[in-house]
This record gives sequence, structure tokens and C-alpha cells, in this order.
Amino acid sequence: MIELNVLVEAIAVDLGDPANWVPPVEFPDSLALCALNSSYSLRASTAAANNVLDQYRALRPTANTDSGLDLIAAMDAAGGPVTFAAAVLDNKSKLPGTMRVRPEGIYEGLTKLAALKAPVTTAEQLRNAVAGDDSSAERAWRSVKGFGPLAWSYLIMNAGVTSETKPDVMVQRYLKRALGGGKKLTAARTRELLQLAAAELSVTPRALDRAIWKHESPSR
Repeated sequence: MIELNVLVEAIAVDLGDPANWVPPVEFPDSLALCALNSSYSLRASTAAANNVLDQYRALRPTANTDSGLDLIAAMDAAGGPVTFAAAVLDNKSKLPGTMRVRPEGIYEGLTKLAALKAPVTTAEQLRNAVAGDDSSAERAWRSVKGFGPLAWSYLIMNAGVTSETKPDVMVQRYLKRALGGGKKLTAARTRELLQLAAAELSVTPRALDRAIWKHESPSR
């Protein structure tokens, strides 16, 4: 496939040896951190997301192992998601396309995951749901207003699902430039090319996604 060969060659030139790539950001033992980071990364800077994580860790010394239920309880203790956003996280930014602060969506999403027939309250249970092709978890998360395909991709990538990619604007921009031509790539085609290129390079799609993202935004 000519298109794939061109992409792999461009990656080798632009990104260098995969052994030197920055490792992906993951929270394999904390669904709470996965949810916070994924939500606060939607159309936002890494600095803002990192600050949110720092604020939560200051509140919760057990943050690195907190479940979804722990985060829900922390929001309840603060007086609810809206108060939690302002008083604890010091970030009242809204979910894309909504007037809701991000913890409102997180609270709803985590509550829906916990209410599933096979409850998902930990990062491990989330990984197991993905590995078992249980689509109910994805449907529950994406049903939250302000979430969508990328919100789900961010969530499971943070949990350590290495086969996942997020074909966001920066990744699509890189692939379009690497392949040349003016045709816009669809999210599905971007995902497919990333997975094929990752196989050619003997890396995980998650690692390749992260490397491209860092290349496109090295200061973030």
C-alpha cells in the first residue's frame, strides 16, 4: 500500500527511533484520574488538565488508585460537581458544546458506568470491558452530553488500552501533511492508517498516537 509506505517513511524522519518516544500518559490503577484527564483534555491544553490532576491529588492522597465511585464521593462531599469544579479543581471550563462544567459530565458518566449490568468502577474493569467487546460501557460514556468518540478514546487510552488511538485534529493534520494532497482524512481512515503504521513499526497504536501528538504540539 503506497499510502502506508509514505506514512511510515515520514514517521521515521519526523519522529525518529521509537525507543526515544515519550511514553503515553496512563493511569492504569485509577479510573478517577482517567475520567478527569480525559474530560479536561477535550479541546483544552495539557497544562490545564495537569493542573486539575494536581488539585485532585492534593485533595485525595489515594488518587492514583481511586475508583470512579471514589471520585463521585469526592464530588458529593464538596457539594456536587459544580462546586467541585470551582472549589476543588479551580477549573470551571465547560464541556465542548455545552454549558455544563466538566465534572457534571464526569459524574454522569461514572454513575452510568457503575450502574451497568457488569459494573465498571475501576480502570481494570474498564480494560476488561474493552477486551471483552462489551459495548455497553462505551455507549454509557458516550451518551453523556458533551462527550463523544474522542472522549471515549481518551478515557480508555488513559486506562492503558494500547490498541486505541484518538484521531483528533492534530493527528489528522499530521497524517494529511505526511501523505500530501488536499483530501481530508476521515476519523475512521486516520485510525486505520495509525494502526497499520504501528504494526509496521512494531509499536502500539497508543504509542504512535502519542508520538505524533507530541510532535505536533511539543510544548504541551
